[in-house]
Amino acid sequence: MPHPYATYTGQQSAGYIAAPQTAEIINLAIHLGRPLLVEGEAGCGKTRLAGAIAEELGLGEVIAVTVKSTSQAKDLLYRFDALRRLQDAQDRTNTRAHHIHPYISLEPLGRAIQQGRPGVVLIDEVDKADIDFPNDLLDVLDRFEFDIEDLPVDESAACSAERGFGRHVSGPPGGTRPIVLITSNREKQLPEPFLRRCLYVQLDFPTDPAMLAEIVRRNLATQVDALSDTLIAGAVARFCEIRQRAHDLKLQKLPATSELVDWVRVLHWKGRRAEDIRPDELAASDQALLFKIRDDIRRYGARSSDEAGR
Repeated sequence: MPHPYATYTGQQSAGYIAAPQTAEIINLAIHLGRPLLVEGEAGCGKTRLAGAIAEELGLGEVIAVTVKSTSQAKDLLYRFDALRRLQDAQDRTNTRAHHIHPYISLEPLGRAIQQGRPGVVLIDEVDKADIDFPNDLLDVLDRFEFDIEDLPVDESAACSAERGFGRHVSGPPGGTRPIVLITSNREKQLPEPFLRRCLYVQLDFPTDPAMLAEIVRRNLATQVDALSDTLIAGAVARFCEIRQRAHDLKLQKLPATSELVDWVRVLHWKGRRAEDIRPDELAASDQALLFKIRDDIRRYGARSSDEAGR
């Protein structure tokens, strides 16, 4: 049976480029039917990778779920609106409030499992949740089916007739598993059983100036008129110097590709030449665009002042 997904190259999205080794790991995850765990520094495109895969493979909108500190695995699967049921129960003529199934609805991951169609599911920032969350989630992703624990067994048939799903939810026969991407900022250590069942990819900051230039060009192609190659090349060169200085200073948040794109856009708007910018004398507006943490701006500025005073 042919695989339902085409090969992902990482080169055909309008605003995103993936390194060849990243594309290879993504294709392995797709063909093995495994979730892909994506890590990397902030601003290097972890979340945007899901959209790039969906765009290149023609899979429509990404089914995105943002994990919170209070999230439980079932929150991604279904929702029981207990408050609405309580409100409806105040009306003695409302007999629907005697049942649970009118107040059950599927959440994004639950709908993806039920529909069994090709697509991309993004579970963003899994490390924000409780330590049990990843393992509970992995059990669902392994089986790609789940039970709605809040739905009584004797209401399963009525729920299926009215809402299209019963207590046990699974995909249609011959259905296709979506591509599942899970991002993590490593705010806490993820459980080893979870890590073992995922394929892992680390998104590093590109070191190739030509790749950085192409990322800028693709992201600004439809937003900026007459963006010159000279400006892009000069800005990339200066940006790499600034990033190296920030790395040497051990700043908490290094400027990444998202900051580079914004910076080039502003340089173009202001008609500034990249070659006139000195990494040791950044204007306040440059620092505001490139650095996002107050202490980082202070430390970078202090280093520049020390060098100017020598």
